[in-house]
Order: sequence, then structure tokens, then C-alpha cells
Amino acid sequence: MQRTLWILLGWSPEYGAATTVVAVLGIDHGADGRIDRHIEWVPREYQRCLTWRKRIASTPVSELPAHIELWENSVTAPAARVEPVPSAPDLAAAVQCQLDDLLGFAG
Repeated sequence: MQRTLWILLGWSPEYGAATTVVAVLGIDHGADGRIDRHIEWVPREYQRCLTWRKRIASTPVSELPAHIELWENSVTAPAARVEPVPSAPDLAAAVQCQLDDLLGFAG
């Protein structure tokens, strides 16, 4: 299985760039071709994550890996690939662990 994690960024008017973390998205590519996804949204960033919510809602899970690589280079709402935590038991835990790290939670 191949796992990728993405930090999703939203536009920050204060900085004039997409610097606000709005979510963490995880994608698992199974050996059988099956694709699973899990996303955790950052609390209180609803307005800045609207572009990502629309993108994800309108993209079938099977097409998500191809789309995320295109969105990676977006100027207003890019994605940044990060290495998954190797000790995470599943996709949801890997995504949650990354979000906790970004938010500064100790566990």
C-alpha cells in the first residue's frame, strides 16, 4: 500500500499568499487498486477552506490522486505533500497525527 499525506492551504489576506493550513488529507493506494481517503479540517477555518471543500466534494475518490497533484501547484489554494508518520496504524490515525502536530498538540 502507498500512503500520501497532504497539508491543504488556504488564502491568507494578511500575508497575500496561501499560508493558512485548513486541512490534512490522506490518500491510501491499495495493492488491489482501491483508493481510500481521510480528511481532517482545521477548526475555525471554514471560510478559508471553501475552495478545498468544493474540490473534494466534486471529485470522485478514484480521481483524487490525479487531481491533488494538479492542485499542488495552485496559487490560491495549494497542497503540500508531507511524509506520513510510519507508526500510525491506519490512514485516519496518520492524518490525525499530522493535524495534531500542525496544531501543536502533544500526545
